[in-house]
Amino acid sequence: MTRRLAHASSVLQHYFHRWKLQVNIHKTEAILFTRRRPTLPAPLLFQNIQIPWKPHICYLGLLLDHRLLFTRHLMNVTHKATGTLVKLFPLLAHDSTSSAQNKLTLYKLCIRSILTYAAPVCSSTSSQINPKRTPIPQLHTICNTLPIHEHIRHMTARFFDNSSNHTNPLIRDIGNYSLCDLHRQYKKYIHKRTKHILL
Repeated sequence: MTRRLAHASSVLQHYFHRWKLQVNIHKTEAILFTRRRPTLPAPLLFQNIQIPWKPHICYLGLLLDHRLLFTRHLMNVTHKATGTLVKLFPLLAHDSTSSAQNKLTLYKLCIRSILTYAAPVCSSTSSQINPKRTPIPQLHTICNTLPIHEHIRHMTARFFDNSSNHTNPLIRDIGNYSLCDLHRQYKKYIHKRTKHILL
């Protein structure tokens, strides 16, 4: 693994130098994805600067841990959504003068968008967002909106529908598998993939 990492680092440095791309080494981190307890390889050097190995990293707002369980990410978005709810509570409270439509718009734009960020990616994880049921069962029907878990399912389905028509073959093949394919590949069926929520 160390030799492969060193070779990949050399190739990247040559590419960046050729196309005159500047890399911010001080914002670069390394992570080893594995289901086992990670044994970190030798320090990774890039442009003679050591890149630290991390147990979790943030990539495009998505918190990734070494086992790709997304538990930390889901805890983080739940905390953010709760903080946003506290700030907006005067506008969302029962005695607020805002209309029901405005409250629903605030919920969709400011709270649901946080909870469902990157949902098609982490929807298959064992640590899914599962908020408590509302004490008013008819609330979603009255507001004509879906519960979070159903909204995530629709987002995931739309994601795979769009990716199947993409011009990039790698993106087209993201969800090109079935449960039978997984059973053939993994006899114990312990691996989960993004599309599991739909299968």
